[in-house]
Parts: sequence; C-alpha cells; structure tokens
Amino acid sequence: MDKQIEKAFSFSKNHKELMERDSKVISGWRYEPSVFFERGEGVKLFDVDGNEYYDLSSGMMSLPLGHAHPELCETIKSMADRFHHQSSWYSNPWTVELAELIVSTLPGDLNIINFAVTGSEANEIAMRMALGYTGGFDICSVVRGLHGGSLAAEAVTSVGGGRKKGLGPLSFPAKSNCIIAPFYYRAPVEDQDEWDRISLQLTRELLEYTTSQEVAGIIMEPMMVPGGMIVPSKKWVEGIREIADEWEALLIFDEMQLAPSRTGKMWGFEHFGVQPDIVTFGKGISAGFANCGTVTSQEIVDKCKGNKGLPWAGTYNNDPLPAAVALKQLQIIIRDDVTEKAAKVGDFLEQKLIKLQNSHECIGDFRGHGLYRMLDIVVDRNSKTPNPELAERIRREAMKEGIAMIAVKNYMRICPPLIITENQIDDIVGRLDKSITRAVNNQTQKIDYSASSSLASIERIKK
Repeated sequence: MDKQIEKAFSFSKNHKELMERDSKVISGWRYEPSVFFERGEGVKLFDVDGNEYYDLSSGMMSLPLGHAHPELCETIKSMADRFHHQSSWYSNPWTVELAELIVSTLPGDLNIINFAVTGSEANEIAMRMALGYTGGFDICSVVRGLHGGSLAAEAVTSVGGGRKKGLGPLSFPAKSNCIIAPFYYRAPVEDQDEWDRISLQLTRELLEYTTSQEVAGIIMEPMMVPGGMIVPSKKWVEGIREIADEWEALLIFDEMQLAPSRTGKMWGFEHFGVQPDIVTFGKGISAGFANCGTVTSQEIVDKCKGNKGLPWAGTYNNDPLPAAVALKQLQIIIRDDVTEKAAKVGDFLEQKLIKLQNSHECIGDFRGHGLYRMLDIVVDRNSKTPNPELAERIRREAMKEGIAMIAVKNYMRICPPLIITENQIDDIVGRLDKSITRAVNNQTQKIDYSASSSLASIERIKK
C-alpha cells in the first residue's frame, strides 16, 4: 500500500491484515485503498474500523432501498428458515408472483420472463432470442455500450475493450459494435438535432457495410452509463427503433443499471416513449441477490422454444429466496411511490450539482436522470479533455470525507439508494466540494487510475 494513502486513512492492524489476506487468495478488482466494509444501514456503509461512508453506488446499483431495509431483512430471515433453493425444473409461488408483478409494470406485450442469475446471462438469453426469432446472424450494439463480461456479452460491449485482448476465437462472432452513440457533450457539431441526424446516418452506413446483412437484433442501454452516462434524445431512440424495423431485427433494451425507478421512471426507456421487443433486468430489481432476467412477448418465446438453447434454465434461475426478496422490494417501491420520490430528490440533486459545477472548472459536464448522475472530469471546460487521473484523485479524497463512489476513467457516478433525503444530498455535495478542492490543489502525486476498475484502460484516453 502507498505510504501516503496508509497515513491518510490510518487503517487498523486488523484492516491492513485483511487487505493482505484478500490480495493472496482472491482474484478481483479492488480500488486502492482496499477498504473492507462489514456492515450497511440505509444509505451508509461501515468499515471494519467503524468508519462510516455514504454509499454512492447503491451496492453497484443493486440496492434501491439501501442496506438492511427492515422489511427485506425480515423476508430474508423468513425464507432462510423455510426455503432457499430448488431445481430450476420446478417453480415456486414467489417466482410466479415476482414475474407477474414485473410484467405488470411493463407496456405492450412484454409479458413473459426467462429468469437468469447474472446480467451477462440475461443479455445472452436476449441475444439468443433475437437470433432464434429472426434467423439472423448479427447482434449489433452501441459504441460506448456495456452488456456484461461473459463471452457473448463481452462481444457486444465496446467499453473496456482491453478486456477482450487474447480472447481470439472464443469471442462471439455474430456481432458488430456499429451504432453510433449520441454523445452530445463531445459531438463534432453543436446542434443536437444535427448530431442525431448524423449519428443515425452513420449507423445506417455501418449496418450496411460492417454486418453480414442478416441483423437479428440491436442491443442498447436506454442511457449508456459505463460509456459516459450518454442520455440520448427521444428522436434518436425513435430513430434506432426505425432502423431495427428496417432490418427486421429485434430491439433489446438493457435495463440492468436503470430499473427500477433510478431515473425517476420505473423503467429507463419510459423517458423515450419507444417500445422494445425485449427488456433485460437485474441489479436494482434483484435487491442485491442473483436474480436477473429477460422479458419479451409470448410470440417470441413460442417461436424460439427448443431453438438456440431456449428457454434457458440454469441451476439457480428460479430460486425462491432471491425471488421472495425481489418481490418484497418491488412491492415496497410501488407501495411507497419510490419512483416519484426518486424523480423529486433527483431534481434537488441536479440543482446542487449545477452549483458544484459552477465552483469547479474540472467538472466539464454532468449528465443523467433522477438519482443516477455522472460527473465528467476534464482538464478544462474549453478543451473538454478527459482527466482520469484527477477523477481517481477525487475518488480517494471523497473516501477521506466518508463517501464511497465509483470512478471509471474520467467518469464519476452518483447513484445513491433511492431512500436518500435532500438533507443527505446536501451533506454529500458539501463533502464532494471539499474533496474536489483538495484533489485539484494536489497535483504532485501521480495516480495510476488504470488499475482502479475492470473498465479502466492503460491505453491513452482520447477526447
């Protein structure tokens, strides 16, 4: 561990021993310093030394109701004593009720679910459905999109491309990252409508000349979070729907990071008024358990049955305990109008971030909806040059202020549990203000941001 970091955080002997043990037996990404948390409550995390931190990642977007919600804890205890695992060849009442409640929140004929364990798995199921239903070959995705880390999901992911190195023939061949994201902040033209037009035109060109001419599906996040929290216009999303129809391809919306309620809508795609053919979910709906899935129409399911390994049934796909917890959480979200509250508190957060941006030249832009925002950290606003090293320095300073957040390259996420209050938002932004000031004033310490995340890259980051 860096001596400066060790001194700044004053970790106990026990804490440092855990860091050492972790590094010897577990392969995985760890932020530096590797803080060990042992408890969560509401919007807070507590490390093994008793220090408390605001959780600005909501457990990687998986805990909309925060940590240790009493009703969810009671559900966990009840199911642990009763029924926690079964074969996926059978069902249970909680899985059925969860599926019924999820589809009741969706429009159109999105009314049947294939459950999965991970988001990658759910997205692969969606791709199998597109291939099976259309008979096509290519699955096309958005540049700056991310859909998972398994082989097929990695193949349609363009963010964190360094992870693909060495995969070679293992990579899913039927893919093309050829949808041009409408990244307005760094677009070559200032007019948003004009960039929408250019982006869609370039997308049509790439589909024509970089695919097999047999496009089965287009997969995209309604808001492209890992690639920079790119929020498209309604016009652009409508254009992608038209392109999918032109190619007789299925449109898949990856809602892993957006549903439920995080953007101020139950589903992120509701901001755009466009109907997808398939929706995938996980993270927030799972309530922190391994409960993800793919939602589509009965027509698509019927045509795909017995084709492309569908329906998919893994060992843990219909487990009762995760289903019961996810069901209880969604019931609470609907009962307590959490979606509306997320929109309201999200508006308050936006106003606070406007003031924060005005105070710091390094915040080039911030984007998002509801309680999912992202700071774009730059060298200066004029050049808009990404500054990932400063972003990592800010993240470390924020840890000293009792804030645990995600920084990937120059993008810093603000996605607290949806139960957060305006007073807590006010406190958080005040701490971030201090953190940014210290980080900007300390330009002597070089930081290797490349190891901070699986999505970070050692390659040069370009504008």
